[in-house]
Amino acid sequence: MTGKMQFRDEYEDRCDIGTIQHDFNDLWVPKIVDQRLTEAAKIVLRATGPTGPRGDGNVWPLFQREFSDWYDTVKDEFGNVIGHVQTAQPEKPRFNISSRKISRMEQAILWPMTYLKDYDGPRRVLSVYLRCKAYRKPFSQVCKRLGWPRATAYRARDKALSLIAQGLNADGVPLD
Repeated sequence: MTGKMQFRDEYEDRCDIGTIQHDFNDLWVPKIVDQRLTEAAKIVLRATGPTGPRGDGNVWPLFQREFSDWYDTVKDEFGNVIGHVQTAQPEKPRFNISSRKISRMEQAILWPMTYLKDYDGPRRVLSVYLRCKAYRKPFSQVCKRLGWPRATAYRARDKALSLIAQGLNADGVPLD
C-alpha cells in the first residue's frame, strides 16, 4: 500500500512542477466535434439545397450553356448585328465538394445517432443547433421561439458534443 501512495505522491509532484506532458493532440474534443458537425451540416445544405416546391436542390451537374442561350442578337434593318440583349438569368453557381469532405460528412452525420441514442434531449438540441449553424440563424432566437431556456439549451448542446467526443475517443476513431 505504501508503494502505491509513494508512486502517487511522486506523480503529483511531477505534475505540480510541470514535468509530465500530456499529449492531447490526437484526442477528440467537443470543439473539434462541433466544427466537424457544422461542416457536415453546411455540406448537406449546399449539396441538396433548399427543399420544397421550388425544387432548387439537386446534385445533378449543370450543363454548359452557350453564348446564344444567354443573349439574343439585335439587328438593324439591313440584317447587320448591332448588339446583344441578355435573355436569361444566370443560374446560381454550384460548389464543388471534394470527395474527402463528403466522406467526412457521411461519418459525422452518423455520430449523433451512434453516440446519443439514449440522450433524446441533447440530441434534439444539437440537431436544432446544427440547423441554425447551417442556415446562419441565431441559435438563441430559435431557443426563445421554441420556449427553451437559453442556458439550458447551451448546456444540452455542450453535453451532446462532449458525449460524442467521449464516444469517438473510446472507439479509437482517428482525428484526420
